[in-house]
Amino acid sequence: MAPSIVLATCLAWPDLSASDRCLAAILSGRGHRVVGAPWNGPFLPFAGAAAVVVRSSWDYHHAPDAYRAWLARLPPDRTFNAPDLIRWNISKAHLLDLGARGARVPRSRLVAATPAAVADALVSLGLDEAVLKPAIGASGLGVERVRRGDEAGALARARLHKTMDETLVQEFVAGIEGGELAGVFFEGVFSHGLRRVPAPGEFRINDLYGGRMEATTLSETMVREMSAVLALLPAPALYARVDGVAGDAGFTLMEVEVNEPGLGMDLVPGAADRFADALLARLGAT
Repeated sequence: MAPSIVLATCLAWPDLSASDRCLAAILSGRGHRVVGAPWNGPFLPFAGAAAVVVRSSWDYHHAPDAYRAWLARLPPDRTFNAPDLIRWNISKAHLLDLGARGARVPRSRLVAATPAAVADALVSLGLDEAVLKPAIGASGLGVERVRRGDEAGALARARLHKTMDETLVQEFVAGIEGGELAGVFFEGVFSHGLRRVPAPGEFRINDLYGGRMEATTLSETMVREMSAVLALLPAPALYARVDGVAGDAGFTLMEVEVNEPGLGMDLVPGAADRFADALLARLGAT
């Protein structure tokens, strides 16, 4: 039996997402055997795979050391995105790295998750209020608003949902309540635009908090700005989602996802074909 293309999921959500089912269908239609397997399940499906595509490993943040160990077992030339690039992306520190490389990012500092360190960060950033984000997190768990004087309370609320040793203290970006714009790229080429919209009264745009994702049209200027961010990555990404907010000063980057982003391929006709084309070109297949 020919080696399979394995789409990595996780034990918490072992089934392929609606978006990834589109990709699996396209690859299967082109004669490739496609299976889904949780990263934190048996390693056998990944051993000898034609390719491992990290897609919905959404519970990785609960066991980051185990996740890194799993990545280290995968063949770098057949894992997408590459393990080194995923390891770089796991921590919110990647945003600070991109800011240092020239991306426009919110004022942010990564500090120990203690009231004193958060208070010092607010002062040094010149902020009266901010957002706390776990250094390694997903799904909006542990993301909280914080005001000066309530650092301990904000950390306590965050820890109800997520353990953390470090937290990103980040400026609250005006306009985030209206949602984020996201650009999806395959092999550095723009594929489609998405809008990630929070529930009324929320600033967190994750599914857990009632957020939704919808297809949208991005301006040529927005696509150029997102493409410029991709050029700052430490290595080329087979797939990437660039998230941010459009404002008077231009595009403000909130995050680059090259680990396990939702790509909305079920929302945009042709998107899964473009992903399949890029993947198979990397593999030298048709």
